Amino acid sequence: MYDVLIIGSGITGACISREMSKYQAKTIIIEKENDVAQKATLANSAIVHSGHDPIPGTLKAKFNILGNRMYKQMSEELDIPLMECGGLVVATTLEEEKTLDMLYARAFENGLKKSEVKLLTKDEVKEKEPNISDHVTKALSLPSTSVTYPLEAAIANIENAMNNGVELATNEEVISIVKNKEHFEVFTKRNKYEAKVVINASGINAENISKMIAKTNFTISPRKGEYYVLDKDVTLVNSVIYPTPSEKGKGVLVTPQYHGNTLLGPTSEFVENDTESTTKKGLDYIKVNIEKTVTNIPYNKIIRSFAGSRPTPSTKDFIIEESNIKGFINVAGIESPGLTAAPAIARYVVEGIVANNIDLVENKNFNPYRKKVIRMNELSDEEKNELYKRDSRFANIICRCESITEGEIIEAIHRNCGATTVTGVKNRVRAGAGRCQGGFCQPEVLKILARELKIDPMEVLYSKKDSAILKAKTKGE
Repeated sequence: MYDVLIIGSGITGACISREMSKYQAKTIIIEKENDVAQKATLANSAIVHSGHDPIPGTLKAKFNILGNRMYKQMSEELDIPLMECGGLVVATTLEEEKTLDMLYARAFENGLKKSEVKLLTKDEVKEKEPNISDHVTKALSLPSTSVTYPLEAAIANIENAMNNGVELATNEEVISIVKNKEHFEVFTKRNKYEAKVVINASGINAENISKMIAKTNFTISPRKGEYYVLDKDVTLVNSVIYPTPSEKGKGVLVTPQYHGNTLLGPTSEFVENDTESTTKKGLDYIKVNIEKTVTNIPYNKIIRSFAGSRPTPSTKDFIIEESNIKGFINVAGIESPGLTAAPAIARYVVEGIVANNIDLVENKNFNPYRKKVIRMNELSDEEKNELYKRDSRFANIICRCESITEGEIIEAIHRNCGATTVTGVKNRVRAGAGRCQGGFCQPEVLKILARELKIDPMEVLYSKKDSAILKAKTKGE
């Protein structure tokens, strides 16, 4: 019997799991995919938003500000990449300038400080961003905007939660939930789990999960966003460049990434089934709209495109509440600024809702720190040489594009919440995330996975279940 069962391992479920690990409560997080954080957390802009944009008084506004204030400490404790680059919302017409003035006032209403928001003239913008379009006439500067690495943020939270006693089960798709007198029975395609409290943090599936047990007064619709990725040898912008927002969202952004790449996008279209593939229409839309705000875009430096969907709720706000079934908690519709809000949402869910259902006793052995990740390309020559002496595998480069070593890959496999697939390695250490997109390093990664997991190379998966890469053995293998 678990005290708390969390459905979904995206950034929200991940942060809730870590928050639960601060208490003496038997907790498990279950995930239907083969690895954690494989949906909205996998494919987004990676921005820790300032909080200037949400409508005042909404949960989005409340938790955006609180989450932004929590991110630096969380990132330091868990060794999560965080680039404090700031952001600019730019206007290109008089009408958009009026919207900027409205956002400037809204930022203060939402709780930003004077030091966290400023209006800039065209010349001031040009000085900060040489590649800004001549169409830009004014900007709202937001220095508290940052960029993180969403996958590692989720993985780090779950790893730390597991280090503190939380359990993780993947490949567990929920098919029904039953409430008995004192507890819930959660049935997956493979197992049955019993828990006193169930937290539904299942993203796009949250509506369906809720309907299995509770009265559900909301719907969730997938809204797809498509992106281009520029190679890391391009420095297009220094800060996040937002267009003036519309009812579709924050618009087509230019976003520098922690690891050196630049994202162009996203689009914003409601879809029914095709939530992860890119389209010519969507990618053309990015090119047309991006040039309204930024110029000198080197399209010949695009190394990949991708798409992902966010869970857009009918309520137009986050849904964070206990349902009509006591102990069943919906944490649904966590679209943008959900990445930013996640740590604050987690604290509220645990302290404000879970605590009303079970007694929470402090875990005095809770350790907030995750073991530091070895990132060879961030070490000095002296540090590298010292590491080579201790373990020669850190001198064996597997991914030449990203300079990722065998030692880093092995460590990523053997940590809690470790990699078990080729994309699992890519998501944790970026082997295969560079210019060749795994063209050279993938066979070596496959061999390392097979060796370290003690499985046949034929069993190594690319990503999802039934995604084996090798189909048959050849002569000599």
